[in-house]
Amino acid sequence: MNVVSRVMHFGRTRAAAAALVDGGRIISYGTLADLTARTAQYLASLGVRRGQWIGLCLKDTADHLIALLGSALMGAVPVPLDWRARARENARLVKALDLPWLLSEPTAMATGSEGTIRLDDAWHRGVARARADAAWAGDWHDPFLISASSGSTGTPTFTMMTHLQYHFAMTGMLELMELAGHHKFLCTLPLYYSGGRNSCLAHLLRGDCVELYPNLYSPAEYVELVARRHITVAVMVPTGIRQLLDAAGDAPLLPNLSALFCTGAPLHIAEKLDAARRLTPQFHERYGTAETLAVSVLHPEDFTARGGSVGQPHSLVELDVVDADDRSLPDGEAGILRIRGPGMASPVAAQTEQRKFRGGWYYPGEIARMDADGYLFMGGRTSDVIMRNGAKVYPAEVEGALMEHPGILEAAVLGVLGSDNEERVVAFVVPAGNIAAGALIAHCRTRLTAHKVPAKFHFLADLPKNTAGKIDRAALYGLLARFGAEKL
Repeated sequence: MNVVSRVMHFGRTRAAAAALVDGGRIISYGTLADLTARTAQYLASLGVRRGQWIGLCLKDTADHLIALLGSALMGAVPVPLDWRARARENARLVKALDLPWLLSEPTAMATGSEGTIRLDDAWHRGVARARADAAWAGDWHDPFLISASSGSTGTPTFTMMTHLQYHFAMTGMLELMELAGHHKFLCTLPLYYSGGRNSCLAHLLRGDCVELYPNLYSPAEYVELVARRHITVAVMVPTGIRQLLDAAGDAPLLPNLSALFCTGAPLHIAEKLDAARRLTPQFHERYGTAETLAVSVLHPEDFTARGGSVGQPHSLVELDVVDADDRSLPDGEAGILRIRGPGMASPVAAQTEQRKFRGGWYYPGEIARMDADGYLFMGGRTSDVIMRNGAKVYPAEVEGALMEHPGILEAAVLGVLGSDNEERVVAFVVPAGNIAAGALIAHCRTRLTAHKVPAKFHFLADLPKNTAGKIDRAALYGLLARFGAEKL
């Protein structure tokens, strides 16, 4: 048995229930179990062996999920790659990871893997001819998945979860979701992105229907789709939430949802309250990492009292906030977040920042604090901390202050080294209309101490994002060169 066994179980007990909806294609649990088993057998017939890594450079379709489940069922180790990335970028990853196999789209450019298998007509004919009754010697301690970080600050790094680790991580995630009965889940996030992939697998592992939809849509299209397809649960990144808020009126835009989860980056307090009022009263914010899956959820009943939090952790994870010497800090004091539990990934040699895994703990690189009731408050990335005259400035705090201005749609803050070797706070903002830098400086001075107020503002039509919808801070640093040298 392994993680995929539960999907195969639903193939027997919920055979007629819809498992996946991909455009006009509806796949029942019986058919999903059959296709998973045939995919496993066909991969074996092509020479894929238990324990071998197999890259998945596939679009966000039902075939992607079937290939993942089939690979894992027969003991191979799926390695999701971003099909939107340039072929040269993926070729570097294929070489760095020494992938013997790669599943790709029929017309995708070559990435250098000799074991490239294209999901073309021949693939589908081969799967259809393969046996569905083969026995597999799967084990809970076998590797289940090699997962990449989202790469918002540089090259992706990779970690591995066994089937047992993933089972514990998924159990915690399902605990946080607090859903009863069966649901219809809408996924518009990329399956390469851990937030999209894990959300889909969570709902398949509880017997729900997963509807896949492209992540390029208008707010009106999204609202119409949720109503027409009777969606009850959905997940979005902050960018999508803000787009819906721009289109929302006073009445809830998605009143019939049982839950709407926001993941990928913390929202600001006003945005959470606004989303609960104008999108759905069942709006939740979820915090997690590719290495741990979901760690905590902030429920709507806590927005007023603890709106700055990302919620309480589930029962299978331990959180700790420490100083630079790994000494635990008192409640309420900001420090370095670390996480441990049975559902934590393991580092992949030469592909993971080893400093993030120490003494049985995972260090996600976050500044955080916890209150006496175990609510987690995020303060920004440790790598983004700006040093001003010996004092630390956390970008998330400055961004939060900027987002309180009604004329700002989005904001991102960086530290830039000045001519005196002191860092200055530089802000990138997306304005709702015409607004002067002086007005923003005055706004910040009423909310921040002087050394935290941005020394320079850059106004953009949009903030650069990666394929996971996160702000691409590396791209923002690149923009500084285009704007010319900073005179700070």
